[in-house]
Amino acid sequence: MNNILESNLEEIVQFRRYLHENPELSFKEYHTTKTLKEKLENTAFEFFELSEDTGLIGYLEKDPSLKTIAIRADIDALPIVESTGLPYTSKNDGVMHACGHDIHTSILYGYCKIISELYDQIKYNLVVIFQPAEEIMSGAQYIKEELRKHQIKIDEIVAYHTWPFLEEGKVGYRKGDMMAGAMSFHVEIKASGGHAAHPHTTADPVFLSTNMINFFQSIVSRYNNPVKPLVITVGSIHGGNKANVISSSCEFSGTMRSFSKDSLDKARKLIEDYVANISEMSGATCEITFDNYCPPVINNHEIVEEFINASPSDLMAELHEPSMGSEDFAFYMEEYKGALFRVGTRIENEDKSKLGLHNPSIIFSEKAIEAGIQALLNFTTK
Repeated sequence: MNNILESNLEEIVQFRRYLHENPELSFKEYHTTKTLKEKLENTAFEFFELSEDTGLIGYLEKDPSLKTIAIRADIDALPIVESTGLPYTSKNDGVMHACGHDIHTSILYGYCKIISELYDQIKYNLVVIFQPAEEIMSGAQYIKEELRKHQIKIDEIVAYHTWPFLEEGKVGYRKGDMMAGAMSFHVEIKASGGHAAHPHTTADPVFLSTNMINFFQSIVSRYNNPVKPLVITVGSIHGGNKANVISSSCEFSGTMRSFSKDSLDKARKLIEDYVANISEMSGATCEITFDNYCPPVINNHEIVEEFINASPSDLMAELHEPSMGSEDFAFYMEEYKGALFRVGTRIENEDKSKLGLHNPSIIFSEKAIEAGIQALLNFTTK
């Protein structure tokens, strides 16, 4: 097994660099999908025609009596101008693989090639999913519909995500809470507006927005159970353009994140009620919308245990903290038992590898590719 991996590794790494040079945004991963289809045509997997020209699902049946394991990799990139200085920097202006999805895709691509040569050792039926549009929290739902349409049944599902806080060559695991659930909100406040010298003649949308934002933060400290982490962040606010004018409008947007759906639901209700009350008291028109809900990723204990027991201990690393980031992999876990693992991309003497995900200068250790493939091979073979 190790010899087969070693003999294929250079080609897989080169494929990763090709993907990095040619990133595509969510639901526009047409070239990525076409390239994957062509390069995986002669593997042991049967690939299905999907409703859109993006994304790929493959199936390898070993024995109908065996359980079916799905492995998912996301393939989309971000609207970011790359500044890594790498020789294989993105050729698509304003688009970058800044979240490591090119690493994920390359791991699953390499796995498909190598596992096809190890058919006699496979111990499960396998489904491989190259998923579009993770970054906009829509791709998993699309793929789930395609799985239903093609009557592909899954028992368990696993996935990877790069992690710049874990050393290269390691696969990180955690039982239970792994990544937070999330929900976005947008508030728009409108009033007649007026002169700054006469604040009594109009509701003040800028003032009202600050009042709301302060209250939203008090939800975390005074209304949420403190043993259930909740984060509410307002990341965007726009209102007014002159110092002596009370603006007629102000709008702001943010997200809230928690591992508890109850905490998210309670926060949403408090926000809705508070905005409605402010609107009634002030006379301003206040509208709030919520979208981009994503459930939390709660790893199945049994799958994690089986995964880590299949590999040598020096390949695996326990993660002691969950992440408040979100992943639409969670939508699969509403129907299937699942677990998400990390692949370490931190290079000891390279500061750019220690930057956070979505940073335009972040680079990822390619040792994550070999580690990720090796752990998957260990997990799915006898």
